Amino acid sequence: MQVVNLVQRNLFRDSIQLMRLTEDVKKLEGVDDAVVSMGTDTNRRLLQDLGLLGGEGRAAADTDLMIAVRVRDGFDGAVVMKNVEKLVMAPPVSSGGRRAVVLHSIGSALDRLHGANLAIVSVPGRQAFDPSMELLRNGVNVHLFSDHVPVEQELKLKRYASSKGLLVMGPGAGTSIINGVGLGFANSVRKGDVGIVASAGTGIQEVSTMLDRIGLGVSAALGVGGTDVSEQVGGLMMKDCLDLLERDERTRMLMIIAKTPKEKVIRNVMDHVRSHTSKPIVACFLGLDPPSTKEDRVAYAMTLHSAVRKAAIFSGGGAEPRFEKNISTSFEELVARSKEIASKLGPSRKYLRGLYSGGTLAHETLLIFRELIGEAYSNTPLSGAYALADPNTSKENCVVDLGDESFTSGRAHPMIDPTLRKLRISQESRDPDVAAILLDVVLGYGSSPEPGGSLGGAIADSTHKGLAVLAHVCGTETDPQSFREQSRELTESGTLLYSSNALLSAGAALVVGGEEASERLKNRWEYLLG
Repeated sequence: MQVVNLVQRNLFRDSIQLMRLTEDVKKLEGVDDAVVSMGTDTNRRLLQDLGLLGGEGRAAADTDLMIAVRVRDGFDGAVVMKNVEKLVMAPPVSSGGRRAVVLHSIGSALDRLHGANLAIVSVPGRQAFDPSMELLRNGVNVHLFSDHVPVEQELKLKRYASSKGLLVMGPGAGTSIINGVGLGFANSVRKGDVGIVASAGTGIQEVSTMLDRIGLGVSAALGVGGTDVSEQVGGLMMKDCLDLLERDERTRMLMIIAKTPKEKVIRNVMDHVRSHTSKPIVACFLGLDPPSTKEDRVAYAMTLHSAVRKAAIFSGGGAEPRFEKNISTSFEELVARSKEIASKLGPSRKYLRGLYSGGTLAHETLLIFRELIGEAYSNTPLSGAYALADPNTSKENCVVDLGDESFTSGRAHPMIDPTLRKLRISQESRDPDVAAILLDVVLGYGSSPEPGGSLGGAIADSTHKGLAVLAHVCGTETDPQSFREQSRELTESGTLLYSSNALLSAGAALVVGGEEASERLKNRWEYLLG
């Protein structure tokens, strides 16, 4: 088969567009396989591994759109690529199947959509400041999907927005739910009275889907971006969002979700909670031990699993029993299951490899591993001593965030395109020391149409080699992909499923940690899973 590359110079497409273009190109007559991505070093290396890198693609730059196609035998490569180029360069298609209207300035967009008060900005981070500020000056709230925005620019945007009573959600705001509509990566969850403010995208997804499974719903979920809780920004937008939900009549309970910020930021945010809010609130600063002093309307949680349990307790009305039935398990059941998995592994298999698409879920796993079996290596480690020298090569116990910028710069996110994760599963399965591979399978709008099923072949090959594949499906039955169907496909491929990422992480730690890890979990059960 012939491999042909085409490069469009200085043409940017975001991850959602790249995913759709790749899938559409694969459906064209004469195309055996295809990837549409930006021309970064990582993407060229991936194309090389897939056997799709050709002459023109080798010279692509970060700012170039790269189209790589494997043409079936019997087809004229030039004719196929002419059709591919026509498809890729056509105006984008809306979700309803109609050609989208392409406008060339924010002013013309605001004129056409008169009264619009929310915009999504998804451009290269270094170019995000000017359009975001223009939108704010026109009274439009901003959901800033872009990553890599300098923190100084973020602070300027948020200070200006706050002074005008507007919101800047992001940068790097992967998920929000506003008036029942998901922005970025979000799930189909029932409407309710729980308001979520989070600096963690998959944290919103994990919590909102678990709430859905126990009969609770979301009034709004506002993603403020990971750097909002940095010392430089100080939780500025998190506090503004909490104020907004405090005033919202639909919201009866508040939840805060964040990867563990600095103590100064936590104190600043919680002081604001005590002085500016009156509603019950669950604060989940991942990995942070709850304070010894109790507060009547504030509950602290170390994990996302524990946060939802505490929300169920606050909510009442049968939510806590539903949590026990639909999500939770007992210490004894978790230990017994892990022993059964371990009994089927060879004696040399001693390490865990987490291959995650969600950064918050990867972080939660690293924290639970640290509690039960010690720190793991990662491209996003808890401490610098455990940073991977090469994110493409695992070491000992290891958790890799495949959604990190080192993998996603200029290419579709792993929630959208499973290619990179399939290759990594196969790579890890060849290591005879690996006992189990951990996966998060995140459903919802924006995600792959077959996030579980697309991994089935790689998972089945791995289990046949004698290791275990453990996974958690983050989603609901009303998601476009169907929680039940994706769970079925994963189970048929040999995957062992857990009902929360925290249970997955703890269960995996017990597989390799044995009695010592079990004793540690027993002592920390109420903090991690209670």
